[in-house]
Amino acid sequence: MDNQMNRRKFLEVLGAVTAGATALSGSVASGQSGFSSKRWRTAVGLNGFMSSRRSYGYKMDITQVLKLIKSCGYEGVELVPWPKPYPKTPTEALTLKKQYDDIGLQIMSLQGMSREGSCGSAEKSLRQKYLSDLKRQVDLLASWGCEFIGVWSGGRPGPGSEEYCKRTADTWFHLTQYATERRMYVVTEPEPVMAIHTLELLEQVVDSIGSPNFRLIFDPSHSTVLGGGDPFVFLKKFRRRMGHVHFTDTDGTLRGGKGTSKHLTLGDGTVDLLGTLRELKNQSYDKWIMLDLWNIPDIYRATIVGKQKLDEMLDILFPV
Repeated sequence: MDNQMNRRKFLEVLGAVTAGATALSGSVASGQSGFSSKRWRTAVGLNGFMSSRRSYGYKMDITQVLKLIKSCGYEGVELVPWPKPYPKTPTEALTLKKQYDDIGLQIMSLQGMSREGSCGSAEKSLRQKYLSDLKRQVDLLASWGCEFIGVWSGGRPGPGSEEYCKRTADTWFHLTQYATERRMYVVTEPEPVMAIHTLELLEQVVDSIGSPNFRLIFDPSHSTVLGGGDPFVFLKKFRRRMGHVHFTDTDGTLRGGKGTSKHLTLGDGTVDLLGTLRELKNQSYDKWIMLDLWNIPDIYRATIVGKQKLDEMLDILFPV
């Protein structure tokens, strides 16, 4: 892959998208167009750019990435520890927040991570380290006015995963209590390559935590793989438990055969995308729709086409 050529193409596209966005904003301001107040806000996860940089050798400047996201019309971003680790001081937090504010993007959440801890480890010290790190990230999000934090079990499927999930549920129970005290909630999702790799294990974790402030992430790729080819199985089994959406297309396979569920550009897979969004609307979902671009080779196209496809579907679901 010629990443320098991709970068030049990216800059060309950025200019074109910016021009289009300017024209669109002018039409809205003049009263030619408008959105329902109930229309979902859209965001992009930086996890996709982080993974594409690692997997495909992209050379990216975070400012250019954020400008592309903004120019496409997205309103928010979900953070990962890229290009830098999460802020550890109030000054660092204010500096990072200002970077996004200046571009006009809202930090809507981050993906909770602990480099040295583990939510399901058999070692209590590692679970305590994880909880300590995630509590700090909850505090960081609360200082930014965010509503929730995303968490993932890690671990591996197979022997021992059930006990791992029980310990994870206990750790997340305490994290959810902490988040609730700060008027926030916690969200997670199952993945075929992690300890929580079946809907049954996920249900056990949800029931064990037993809090309305512990909610789920709907990701069509994982839901398709774990639902036997049908993402609606997940949506109906956990009806009205959604607290976040990682939106993507998929063909129902795993990336590379052994990776996690394959994420594809919207429209490139087999998912009834509009149908899943309609089901979410019927369940009174009223949060963000975040475009999940994990390990998609053509990350720039996926970002641009993703917004176009999302807008087409949201126009149908939320007519003016």
